[in-house]
Amino acid sequence: MKQTLKGLTIYTLCFLFLVGCNQDPRSIDEVLLGPIDAVVNPYGRVPLGAELTFRTEEPCWVSITVPGDIPVTREFPRPAKNHSVPVLGLYPGQDNPVEITLTTESGTVYTGTTNLTTQPLPATFPEVDVTVVNRERMESGFHLMDLLIANDGKFLPYTVLFDDRGTVRWFMDMSENGQITYTTHRLSNGNWLYLNWIDILEVDDLGKTIRQEQMWGNAGNHEVLEMPNDQLLMGGSKKDSYVIRDGQEVPTRFDHVVLWDRKNNRTVRDWDMREVLDVDRSIFPGDYGMNPATDWFHVNSITVDPADNGILVSGRNQGVVKVNQDNQLQWIFAPLVAWDKAGLDGKGLTTSEYLLRAVDANGNLYPPAVQQGVESAEDFDWPMGQHALNVLPNGNLLLFDNGLRRNYQPDPSYSRAVEYQIDAARGTVTQVWEYGKQRGLEMYSPITSDVDDLPVTGNRLITSGNVRKGSLPPHAKMVEVTYPDNEVVFEANIFFKDALGSGEADWAQFDLVFRGERYDLIPPTAKK
Repeated sequence: MKQTLKGLTIYTLCFLFLVGCNQDPRSIDEVLLGPIDAVVNPYGRVPLGAELTFRTEEPCWVSITVPGDIPVTREFPRPAKNHSVPVLGLYPGQDNPVEITLTTESGTVYTGTTNLTTQPLPATFPEVDVTVVNRERMESGFHLMDLLIANDGKFLPYTVLFDDRGTVRWFMDMSENGQITYTTHRLSNGNWLYLNWIDILEVDDLGKTIRQEQMWGNAGNHEVLEMPNDQLLMGGSKKDSYVIRDGQEVPTRFDHVVLWDRKNNRTVRDWDMREVLDVDRSIFPGDYGMNPATDWFHVNSITVDPADNGILVSGRNQGVVKVNQDNQLQWIFAPLVAWDKAGLDGKGLTTSEYLLRAVDANGNLYPPAVQQGVESAEDFDWPMGQHALNVLPNGNLLLFDNGLRRNYQPDPSYSRAVEYQIDAARGTVTQVWEYGKQRGLEMYSPITSDVDDLPVTGNRLITSGNVRKGSLPPHAKMVEVTYPDNEVVFEANIFFKDALGSGEADWAQFDLVFRGERYDLIPPTAKK
């Protein structure tokens, strides 16, 4: 949508920008060379973004503000005569005034406004209801949800940022891929990275393609981490990977970790989970995924232990494991049941020798029923079907415990965020913190979901991605709690419409949120 700025109105309140100046602001028309060219959604992926292009008679610093209940201001750090200004944070379905301030190197200030018209949100988008906001105790930023809209067997992916009032202020429409596309992470340069199996796409905040490439030999899924030297660490699958079942080769996926070199377009390293785990172990029924042989592990998150560069991997169907850089197994964090020989043919190492034992705060072992996950202790539970693995600054593990088939029972109970301390030398694990158990079905999500340790406040941001067993209609729930006292300082319910699915409890027939994050709308790199 292209809009040309004519007859700009002076924004009379711009004196706030003039501290230290000895003149009133002047009309922006006096410094412009021609009109301002304004294009909403210039690259077809960000409907609540726009690009302003204009020239000025002399070099100017630019500041823009999208006013409203929660205004967004962006200042550009370098003066120029030729300007290409991204506008983020527009309100959906309305005319948005955008306030523009130009300041010359001599201190003369010019002000004006223009209107940018946006389309309503897609009819399939969920309704966001923010129920708790304590901004003084919260981590700063907007609220990101990695939204997946069910489309009769496939997911349409969107990355969405909403404000404290629950209003969507930015989203990246990646539905062009026609299927689930991963990641919610910004790169260190401020761009967004999307992984569509073998295709890697880097785009800026307005959706402009910056870089596009294709992997070969491996495919990526679920998690992508930016590493040094233009490399990416990701959950993955490998071409022609298989396990042996009943003497037959069964193709597998989601059972590798891949280090991909973007600069040289090659796989640097591949950690094969078949080599270190029991591929025949199955504690969940087949209706929780694909064929249990094909989907025997299901990597869904990875992280690196900064203490020794070990690789920690969460496999939804097995547990959490740690391997070193040479793919040598360090430990297995999972209930002590049904572990046998590793290897694609079951002839490898004895996995039971690497299992961590659960102990209480005093170092005492729990009884066998707790060790096996048949029972829960008051202060300890194994994670079941877990997601969102993190290593905390103190070395502990933080993850989202979905509680899938807790104690091997079919009835749902609770999901939670949980922190564990692992003593690798003793081979033990201790639970040290949790939130969510007390809320029962209100936060129960058997799939997806997320938890993050927030860097400034130390709060924990918890996202239950698919809540359908509580008293409310189907939704995702985002909760921020203080640590360690668990005061709720932010909460939002994201109510799904499930408009394009069949209504059946089947893959991609219902909407969900894959992950939730807290991000500044304006990337930090843009403020430098």
